[in-house]
Amino acid sequence: MKLVKQLREMTGAGMLDCKKALEEAGGDLEKAKEILRKKGLAKAAKKASRETKEGLVVALGDENKGVLLELNCETDFVARNELFQTYAKQIAELIAKEDKFKNVGLGDVEELKKTEIQEGKDVETFIKEAIAKIGENIQIKRFARFDAPEEGKVVATYIHPPGRIGVMVEVECQPAEICEKEEVKQLVKDILLQIAAMRPEYLTTEDIPAEVIEKEKEIYMEQAKREGKPEHILERIAEGKLKKFYQEKVLLHQPFIKDDKKSIEKLIAEVGKNAGGTVKVVRFVRFELGQ
Repeated sequence: MKLVKQLREMTGAGMLDCKKALEEAGGDLEKAKEILRKKGLAKAAKKASRETKEGLVVALGDENKGVLLELNCETDFVARNELFQTYAKQIAELIAKEDKFKNVGLGDVEELKKTEIQEGKDVETFIKEAIAKIGENIQIKRFARFDAPEEGKVVATYIHPPGRIGVMVEVECQPAEICEKEEVKQLVKDILLQIAAMRPEYLTTEDIPAEVIEKEKEIYMEQAKREGKPEHILERIAEGKLKKFYQEKVLLHQPFIKDDKKSIEKLIAEVGKNAGGTVKVVRFVRFELGQ
């Protein structure tokens, strides 16, 4: 029974499964562990097709590096489990450590799965063992890593409790030292909160694909035509509605959540000027569970 208890603590398997594995292994703890692992991986393969709508978004890093990871599971109960959260943190730490993910932006999940996380064990096997231990399907949905080693650039992250939304942003300051000023640090925090709350999809209007703009214009013109508006003003009406589209979808055009009379672009310009230079948002990424 002492061995059964020890094996259970090592693997997280049930008492009966541990007892059977030890009997099969003739009392050899390591062999029993291997038997359970094989059985566990087989069980994990069966669970791998089950839907994962819950999970956790985690972030880590410092001013020069940031990682954002979304790890999915089946239930909110497991998402709040300390063991699941530990697995998410370990994978995020691997992304932060591995040079091949340096400044990758949005990363390749399949490449991550092939990466060694523990001696002789890749992430894919690590996840399968986690599935066997927790009893739910677990999937890496996406991850991102920003690096800003050069002077005058900083990376910042924010997780909105309880971990369903995560944001990462890279900001550039000229001159570099104004990044250390309190008003600029507060600006970065405000931008993170803005992105978390208002869901921008683009940084600037230039980032919007031409086909998206054309499709929006087409919809607005058709709407105006159905409302009986004259043909010669349809284009003008569509342009007016596009401005509202930009205010909703483009970060720099969005009204600031703390002062809706001011755009984010204007806020950044004001804070930069007051700090004695300029501040620029280089890029951002926002993860939300289920999106």
